Amino acid sequence: MQNRRQDKRINGVALESIMQDVLRGMQDFTSDACSGCNTSDMEIIAVEEAEIPLPGSASLLPFPARHRNAPPD
Repeated sequence: MQNRRQDKRINGVALESIMQDVLRGMQDFTSDACSGCNTSDMEIIAVEEAEIPLPGSASLLPFPARHRNAPPD
């Protein structure tokens, strides 16, 4: 039996809506987690670059540019 989801993709407005929901959830979580904290008590101890890159770390890939005459998704 063929996987029905194999040929389906989420793009365009649906993908943007999902990403906005995810960002709102992250904002709500951090807002709740940080409520009552006093940021004036925080101190940056050091900022250093990692000596050895972590295995499995991601590489940033550029998004392809959309042409002006291309039809919307």
